[in-house]
Amino acid sequence: MFWGSLLAYWLAGVINPSFIAIAVLIALFIPVLLIDPFFPGRTED
Repeated sequence: MFWGSLLAYWLAGVINPSFIAIAVLIALFIPVLLIDPFFPGRTED
């Protein structure tokens, strides 16, 4: 995840500046993935 964010940021400088938005979205999603296992969802009855 972290490396993907860095790769998208690097691509923003090489190819297209819009890759910065992708890098930011990936970076903001990392905390969600880290916290998710500690709060399991409800099971269906």
